[in-house]
Amino acid sequence: MSHLTYYADGEGRWWKRVWAVQCPEMIALRDQCQGVAGHLGDHWCFRPDGSYHYKPHETDLRRIEGGCGINPPGSSEYRTPLEMSRYGYASHYEDSEVTDPSELARLQRGDFGPNESVDQFCTKEQIEELRKLGRLDSDDRRLRRERAAALKYRVKDFSDKSSTKEIETRFDVDVERFSNLESGQTATIDAPLSMQLITEAAVRLTPQIGRVLDIGCGAGNNTLKLREVYGKPFACDLLDLSRPMLERARKRIWDAGVETVELWQVDFRDAELPRESYDVILAAAVLHHLRDDRDWQAAFEKILSILKPGGSVWITDLVAQETVPIHEWMWSRYGDYLTGLGGSEYRVKVFDYIAKEDSPRSVTYQLELLRRVGFAHVELLHKHSCFAAFGAWKE
Repeated sequence: MSHLTYYADGEGRWWKRVWAVQCPEMIALRDQCQGVAGHLGDHWCFRPDGSYHYKPHETDLRRIEGGCGINPPGSSEYRTPLEMSRYGYASHYEDSEVTDPSELARLQRGDFGPNESVDQFCTKEQIEELRKLGRLDSDDRRLRRERAAALKYRVKDFSDKSSTKEIETRFDVDVERFSNLESGQTATIDAPLSMQLITEAAVRLTPQIGRVLDIGCGAGNNTLKLREVYGKPFACDLLDLSRPMLERARKRIWDAGVETVELWQVDFRDAELPRESYDVILAAAVLHHLRDDRDWQAAFEKILSILKPGGSVWITDLVAQETVPIHEWMWSRYGDYLTGLGGSEYRVKVFDYIAKEDSPRSVTYQLELLRRVGFAHVELLHKHSCFAAFGAWKE
């Protein structure tokens, strides 16, 4: 349960203070109070000088006999914050300036919700005191935060991106470009090196491989490379939108001595794959087709759920950068690579279908998300310009 109290300076600026309640008796906590879980609402109100106001719950004999009191540092009854932390204290207090235009307009109208109220107008001296105590951002800190937000690279609009059917149609007629094991996909920087790294890493981190899933398998290069590095047969599931890609991949993998091959012509997000069934999952040049944050999280959670304990996932992909200036710089360098590979027309062609089809995320975003959904370890194997090879291991 929480309550918002709003303060204004009378000149159009508003602040809000969040109070919360953490005790069975619903005692409101104020002035940087920290509640005590399981102590029937005992709480301490901290002061800037380090002292605190101690208030036992109203049913506690200590309150009935001695009431409330302030304990300054050095007194015999004083407890340090570290000592208090052993009892599970948690902060219930926050001050922040209101910046959202719609919320400001609502407050100016006096339109307050059931758990909201306006307390008083703050003087400039009081506002400055709040800043000194670290309870409100300074103008300088707010500008630095706004600068950081402006630098961040974001893909905001997915409405004009290709549909799954459109992507399938393009790959149906592009099989040959994905069928060279030695060169890999030439539009990908360091494609042969990335294939070598993820397959060797898979064998080192998951030494017993019985079943493999290749997401967005294309013509099967990554599974073929894994078979070569592992040196022993394994069962494999090949998943791709394109039937011609799947058929080419199956023939090549059969020829390499992998007899048990199951084909999945389906979007990975829709595939009903068996839980905890795969020792290794490969995902090469495919995850950049995911869209918003929910899409990415659901895909990574699904990968985790279908891996066996001790299994690992290995990804090579086009990636974005964290900040706009670096993203633009890396994109420019990639453009130079494409021009050197096939001329300016080829550069335009590749950039056009990236803009239409792809929505890559940064390596840091993906590694952090892999950890957040439950992978025990993550590894960054290689990054060159806007391409990376990395993976994660399931406990």
